[in-house]
Amino acid sequence: MGIQIRRFIDHLDLCFQKNDMKEAGECISCWENEARQMSDDRGLLTVLNEALGYYRRTGDKDKAISCVNECLKLVERLGLNDQLAGATILINAATTLSSFKETKEALLIYEKAACCFRDKDATETYEYASLINNRASILYALKRYDEAQASWNEAINILKKTRNHAGEIAVSLIMLAHLTYERDNSSFDAVEELLDKAWEYINSDDQPKDHRYAFVLSKCVPSFEYFKRPLEAKALKEVIDEIYNGH
Repeated sequence: MGIQIRRFIDHLDLCFQKNDMKEAGECISCWENEARQMSDDRGLLTVLNEALGYYRRTGDKDKAISCVNECLKLVERLGLNDQLAGATILINAATTLSSFKETKEALLIYEKAACCFRDKDATETYEYASLINNRASILYALKRYDEAQASWNEAINILKKTRNHAGEIAVSLIMLAHLTYERDNSSFDAVEELLDKAWEYINSDDQPKDHRYAFVLSKCVPSFEYFKRPLEAKALKEVIDEIYNGH
């Protein structure tokens, strides 16, 4: 007997559709408490895995790190270390650590997850592309530019073979634009070309215009502003508002 995971996911998804972080937090807290009361470790791991993304959005480092540590313990306890389901949770945990500048530990966990995906011959998947994308951000922050560039290009090539992930491709292209500019701040043509490609993917028909799309767009806005493209940034903000307000 465990918690009703589908009900939890549906409720949380509804909160994110409305961008209601307060209700999302209450939803996570409620289902976390229920899973603990029922001693449902698998259900608890599902709730805490979703909580990782929530804490990244709210910027609550203490709760995020605590949640990461418990997720890692549960993955171990449930024997999921060598399973793709466990590796996917490791990616989420590492991404959370990275977002709070815990880069050394994040890289170790990314590599552990990557080994599992390679062992399972699952390197042509969205989850593996997500791993590479997020790990590239750390490499970029560490100024390991060649490795970061190779990683983002690899992730883009994988994502091109999937459906409904044009937004993530756009984010990778934008990050490549930042990398290109940081290497050489006179490389205007190359930067503009990458931004143009990103804009094409942002507006691709192969991309559901849901709250996940809105969240991806929110990542793109600061970069279009940084690269002096105010019209694109304004258009993205309007689309985000439309999605979250249900228009």
